[in-house]
Amino acid sequence: MKKLLHVVNINDFFPELFALCFPTIQSYAQRNGYEINLITQRKFPDYPINYEKMQVYQDGRGYDLNLLVDADMLIHPHFPDVTNIVPPHHIGFNDNYNISSKFHTHLLDYFLRDGRDVGIATNFVVSYKSTHDIWEPLPYTAKEIEDLSIKGLNHRGWGHYADEFCLSHNLAKYGLRYTGITWEDWQRQFLIHTGTGDKQQALMTARQTLLQWSKL
Repeated sequence: MKKLLHVVNINDFFPELFALCFPTIQSYAQRNGYEINLITQRKFPDYPINYEKMQVYQDGRGYDLNLLVDADMLIHPHFPDVTNIVPPHHIGFNDNYNISSKFHTHLLDYFLRDGRDVGIATNFVVSYKSTHDIWEPLPYTAKEIEDLSIKGLNHRGWGHYADEFCLSHNLAKYGLRYTGITWEDWQRQFLIHTGTGDKQQALMTARQTLLQWSKL
């Protein structure tokens, strides 16, 4: 099986945190036979930077499995290969919410037809060759996506969720089946999303987590 793991790190964002998280991602890739695709250049300059995750659509063609991992994610050394978690012909992701809480999904027929109201958090997303459509870039302009967003609900603004809107849209458009990654509380310790909203908190979380793991 050809497997490709993608990490977006454009403009060397938050290098102190990346230096802590990326080695755990590299180790995971090496243990489980993944190539690594480090995305460092923009290809969708008219869209918010998070939308660059859609580069997986082109870069991941020809692979049996694609895995996108946020650059601020820590992967536990005992975390198993996702092929043991995500069934074939499914999408797997670590967190989700109701996409209608952030976008006016009632204005798009795909969401109405699908009816599941699934919003995909894109910090850890798995797809197989048969579900690669999840990464398809949208046929909408950035302004059209912005117009679909619910204003004033989050201080981060609509652009922070442009990538999540895209994957959630494609999940509905293609009626893809999905599963969680760490759905039980005890499993949450295997994937730690440090976040970057509060940089000092993120660094502290990463350092404390790595110290704890080193004692295992």
